[in-house]
Amino acid sequence: MRQFNSGELSPGNSVRTDQEILDWVARDAETALHPCGTAKMGPASDKYAVVDPLTMKVHGVEGLRVVDASAMPYVTNGNIYAPVMMMAEKAADLILGKQPLDAEHREFYRHQAQSEAV
Repeated sequence: MRQFNSGELSPGNSVRTDQEILDWVARDAETALHPCGTAKMGPASDKYAVVDPLTMKVHGVEGLRVVDASAMPYVTNGNIYAPVMMMAEKAADLILGKQPLDAEHREFYRHQAQSEAV
């Protein structure tokens, strides 16, 4: 296969430092897979929220629930398969009237450019 290898296509040999990599990602990165967040979970007081996180019911619509990646309020850092399965399990418990476990809030990684870091 060596005859077909003309070297790294993207980002290329000129991108080496952490900052160069971050700049390249900011300029060229895109996603075409696993879109989510089109029916954001959140309280009715949030004007952008569509789905009640306590019931998975659509605000203002009788008899309709959303239990898929569209209800995620943020894009996850990894593949969305596991979070969607967790949402489905949680929604099944809600629909069956099972008592939910207490929430555990955890920090998650969110990149901040050096100029934004506090």
